[in-house]
Amino acid sequence: MNEFNPARLEEQARERSGLEDFGPADYKEPLEIVAQSLDLEAPLSPAGRTASAARLVDLLADRLTLEHWFRRHPEIAAEVIEPPVVVAGLPRTGTTLLYRMLAAAENFAAPIHFEAACVAPAPDWDFRPETDARIGAAKARVAAQLAATPELAAIYPLDAMAPEESLYLYAPSLRSTREQARAHLPSYERWFATADKRPAYAYLRRTLQFLQWQRRKSDRFGASDRWLLKGPDHMHSLDILLEVFPGAQIIQTHRDPLQTIPSICSLVRVHHSTTTSRDDSVEIGQSWSARFAASMERALGIRDAHPESFIDVYYQDTVSAPRKVAEDIFAFIGRELTPAAWASMSIWRDANRREMRPAHHYTLADFGLTEGRVKDMFARYRERFILHAR
Repeated sequence: MNEFNPARLEEQARERSGLEDFGPADYKEPLEIVAQSLDLEAPLSPAGRTASAARLVDLLADRLTLEHWFRRHPEIAAEVIEPPVVVAGLPRTGTTLLYRMLAAAENFAAPIHFEAACVAPAPDWDFRPETDARIGAAKARVAAQLAATPELAAIYPLDAMAPEESLYLYAPSLRSTREQARAHLPSYERWFATADKRPAYAYLRRTLQFLQWQRRKSDRFGASDRWLLKGPDHMHSLDILLEVFPGAQIIQTHRDPLQTIPSICSLVRVHHSTTTSRDDSVEIGQSWSARFAASMERALGIRDAHPESFIDVYYQDTVSAPRKVAEDIFAFIGRELTPAAWASMSIWRDANRREMRPAHHYTLADFGLTEGRVKDMFARYRERFILHAR
């Protein structure tokens, strides 16, 4: 039987978890589309087919386990999620640097990688941090990934115990760019371009409720009263983010697409290399530049409709003037930047300097792109935020 048959994938998830309820059926349409695209379009190697099918089973099993926890503890659904602070922008604009720096301050709750990659722990977990099997599993998984693709260390500081982006939290909705980051999926990409993202953000809200509840039950990470989230993927659906999380405050990061687009393409190529049978750099360049160009164009209108929801932060300022950036952000969210908060951020920055990681090399030409083409695709964004904004 085809390993990408949706019914078989669902059955494997049921067998693994011993559970039956996947929750709302809005995952079924994207599951069928992504499975067919992986089967018929993606240039997968034999190992890549196995790994891609297993990844879908993992996501489905996560859905099953999450629903099980909500059924056992209906009080989880009563958790109140305050409007989050969200770091978003084009990939490679310093989102991770800024996010993890801010997350070092007190009273922010940021999803840690081991939580985000597997929101729902085993049903028999006793809420003690020392018995949380997700931590060891995440550390082993990260170590294996870095061993398989050592060049990843130069591009993204993957760390099982570091704050992680929102994409992991709502990946089981199957309405994110996580699958495109693993393989070239033309049919799924076309569907994703116009797909309703509300189920993804409804799932994100549900995972935040669960994390908030389990953190309190396990007395983990201390008291935190507001979620700090991060992810370039949010740029594809800022309107839905603001709809599902009214009052959310968005820190939009900026850097010239001439630098960011080839960098994100390089990251995606590293991920593709683990599953694909050939170099698909040109397809990566075309699809990822077009997707973000369209989303940045839409974002301009969303920002005009919600100007009070946004603050702008430039990559170079995050690097060279972090104290001023932090002061501006804390003023934007209506909080005082205390000496203790800045001290914690400074300690984090000193321990995570960019020069401590290998250099990252890439060019537009590597991905079939030209400077003129990228300038045209991002013309309005560059005019407003890059060329004349400073």
